[in-house]
Amino acid sequence: MNEHMKPNAALRFPTAEIRIVPTAEQYITGFNYCVGVVARERKYIAQVEAPPLSLSASFVHMLLAGGGVQMLAVNAKNDVVGWCDIVRDQREGYVHRGTMGMGLLPDYRGQGLGEKLLRATIDAAVKLGMERIELEVYPSNQRAIRLYERLGFRLEGTKRKARKIDGKYEDDRFMALIVGDSL
Repeated sequence: MNEHMKPNAALRFPTAEIRIVPTAEQYITGFNYCVGVVARERKYIAQVEAPPLSLSASFVHMLLAGGGVQMLAVNAKNDVVGWCDIVRDQREGYVHRGTMGMGLLPDYRGQGLGEKLLRATIDAAVKLGMERIELEVYPSNQRAIRLYERLGFRLEGTKRKARKIDGKYEDDRFMALIVGDSL
């Protein structure tokens, strides 16, 4: 699906041609590919490699069965270029909250696509009754932090030296959006 994409993909597939769609079976391979690209950057998400395709499939099936929501950014050729998901906490007393994760292929960043993707995912989560959306972000990811703050997420705490990768420590910031506070 996405294996043919080149570093200049944004030039071939303008952001205006990107659709935001709910996840579906047909997008699992593209989602897995996208996670792998972002993971190998070793700076935005906790993973450093793509999960096995079977795990990505299980994850998407869990979401489709009511475990949360996932929206995808898909280009004109139906390639996944970004994702955003919110996984509902299934424990009694916590089903009102979900944990968010997202990523975009490098050529699609800085064009407002992340905001569109996140807004669509939040809207879908709210329709499912989620009232609190949580996330973790590294302080070095200032672009993401600014986006989250713009959409109403607030810092709730910091885990110092939470990650050590390539010999360097990085804190982990915890942010949350309380639906209705400010969206």
